[in-house]
Amino acid sequence: MLPSIQLFSAYHLAFSLFSKAGYITPVQAGAAVAPIKLSMQGDDEGDSISHLNAIYSELTVAYWVMKNANRTQADAWGLCHYRRYFIEDKYKLFFKKRSRYYYRTSQKILDNILTPQLYNTLQQLLSEHDIIVQRPTWARKEKGIIYNIKDAYTVCHVKEDYDATMQVVIEKFPEFKDSIESYGQLKVMSYNNMMIARWDVWDNYLHFLFTVLNEVQHRINMHREGYQTRVFGFMAERLHNLFIYHHQLKAAHLTLGLFEDKL
Repeated sequence: MLPSIQLFSAYHLAFSLFSKAGYITPVQAGAAVAPIKLSMQGDDEGDSISHLNAIYSELTVAYWVMKNANRTQADAWGLCHYRRYFIEDKYKLFFKKRSRYYYRTSQKILDNILTPQLYNTLQQLLSEHDIIVQRPTWARKEKGIIYNIKDAYTVCHVKEDYDATMQVVIEKFPEFKDSIESYGQLKVMSYNNMMIARWDVWDNYLHFLFTVLNEVQHRINMHREGYQTRVFGFMAERLHNLFIYHHQLKAAHLTLGLFEDKL
């Protein structure tokens, strides 16, 4: 029997697009600290870390689902974003599958993508794999230079944050030690903290993730502004890929559809 799936779409602000698909539930991220309450489920009910959304980003929704969602609703669940969804594969020239594909912000386009056919595709993939994630893309490619995961983080973010995080992983989960160095040399990864998996996979991953990040916050400079305030969202992307790599999870890859005016 194919697994039933429920997707939770994280909204951190009002957005014009709402899926009509019954397998997608919108959840307001950071509802506890948002200036406006959206007309949807908030991540501030029950056991939550909604008030930490400024540093955890969409992970406050993942935490809420883990702690509060009805587990009898589906065999598996997935995290997506108000303008980012897994879609049927798109192709480049020579039949190369895309990692991401951009759409104009259009309700008609959204409805034509999030269909029963897509749901059936997700079910079939998950019946044959441990997880579904975005098709990996370059960690960073700039001016002909392809960076590995570790160096790409140093270029884009704060090197000390990466080093502190991996040190915490070794301390809390020493079995990861041998994986960290080889993982850091990889040149492709999946982004956006999006995944579809069964409950037990999510539970194991989120236990790992929050155990690490809860300690990291005591070791790095959390007093920052602008783009880098989202440090835990950025680190979670790397920890997500590390977890998959270490456990050698069998991953199905799909194109990620992004709704914004960029083609």
